[in-house]
Amino acid sequence: MESSTKGHTGLRNNLWIPAAIICTMFWGSGAPTIKLGYTYFHLKSDDVFSILLFAGVRFFGAGWITLAISRLLMGKLPRYYMKMIKPTMVMALIQTVLQYFFFYLGLTIVSGAAGVLLSSTGTFFAVIIAVFIGMEAMTGRKFAGIIFGLIGVIVFNLSPDLELTFRWNGELFILLTAICYALHNVLVKHYSKEHEPVALTGFQFILGGVVLCLIGIAGGGSLIWPGFAKSLILLYLMFQVAVAYALWSLLLKRYDTSRVVIFNALTPIFGAVFSWLILGDDIWRWNTLVALLLVVLGISLINWKRKTVAPVVGNPRT
Repeated sequence: MESSTKGHTGLRNNLWIPAAIICTMFWGSGAPTIKLGYTYFHLKSDDVFSILLFAGVRFFGAGWITLAISRLLMGKLPRYYMKMIKPTMVMALIQTVLQYFFFYLGLTIVSGAAGVLLSSTGTFFAVIIAVFIGMEAMTGRKFAGIIFGLIGVIVFNLSPDLELTFRWNGELFILLTAICYALHNVLVKHYSKEHEPVALTGFQFILGGVVLCLIGIAGGGSLIWPGFAKSLILLYLMFQVAVAYALWSLLLKRYDTSRVVIFNALTPIFGAVFSWLILGDDIWRWNTLVALLLVVLGISLINWKRKTVAPVVGNPRT
């Protein structure tokens, strides 16, 4: 069922489907591209504050790109008013500062493919949170989906000798990223009832980026300019997160949440492919492929709905 904001955007007819796929493709490319950025900007795994400064610059720039997208979509400059202060601060803290604090530091330990797959479990945490706060009821299908997803995480973290590998500053950090992502989806759905979601996303990116930059600078972090060509990786990361979150926030506002988040099943697939192409990660191990299958199956089970009415023409995620 469509929301009451039918005329809000140009995402009419079936354009929302490729838009959702583009979001998951961008998110899938995020982890391997960030790790490539670490290499280009000479960021070492133990240089925490420089990594946070790198993240802050990315989101500060992404915020302004997101506001430009809002200007194009709405036909007017985004307006900031008093009632946006609270949602901006809450979303900046959870979505940008905490989520990407854990994500960027976790990626210094885990592979790009692992980062995307583990962060995609945010869908399962979103369901658990929704059930816990009374937004949704737990069903057998949702429970099975959560179990499949968690088994997939366990299988993925098995070493070749079948020992479980789970590091507090690696895999645990990425799972905390997934929890923050789950909270973000709930917040976007809640705040978009009163505020324009793309503008709100842009403002919270700017605030979150400033906070991350200040933390990085206060801790002595610095960035080494890698030259024009290699610095374009940072521009891509800004553009990637701006477009993905702008489109996603519009989809969450306009359509039923379950119809959108089912496309998250594509994120770990895109992530594995990009990690193989960009970083040369070994994604062809048996546990990687089995884990991908289990996570995708779990996400699909959670979000699949049997249609009870005729669908309306033209009628959501590493």
